[in-house]
Amino acid sequence: EVIGLAAFPLCYYLFPRLRDRGYSVSKPLGILVVAYLSWILSVLRLVPSVQLTLVGLLAAVAGLSGWYGWRRRRDILEFVVRERFVLLATEGVFLSMFLVWVVYRAYDPFISNTEQPMDFAFLNASVRSFLGAPEDPWLRGESVSYYYFGYWMMGALTKLTGVPTLISYNLSLALIPA
Repeated sequence: EVIGLAAFPLCYYLFPRLRDRGYSVSKPLGILVVAYLSWILSVLRLVPSVQLTLVGLLAAVAGLSGWYGWRRRRDILEFVVRERFVLLATEGVFLSMFLVWVVYRAYDPFISNTEQPMDFAFLNASVRSFLGAPEDPWLRGESVSYYYFGYWMMGALTKLTGVPTLISYNLSLALIPA
């Protein structure tokens, strides 16, 4: 939620033609921006991908977005008052979908079906990554040769929150459809 709120003024600027001014995409866009910055800085070996870095990147995104939001605070406040039902409906849909999937995963939290062990291994590799691409869980010393950015995004949330990967894996599976 914090990432979505931090990214909303940025979305307000980027999506002026949408009825909700990008509010509905502020959460995924915020996660995407913070995770991408973390990934690119790590792959370029400029900054390690650790919780402190992610907090700093989130603060930078929030600062930039907040600066724009402060400059346009009257417009944004008028928009929020005018479109409060759309914004509340958006939050309701998100929360409903998230809760449905959390309950579903609570009844089957095991990481043992189809590709789940591989997914879990890639999530753990992304969380453990310090500098550069995540290490391949099956080929020590090599980087993952797979499309891993989705795991990196969920790994960034895991690092930010400090939630163990056994829990964040299932929360990630609930967050994606929400």
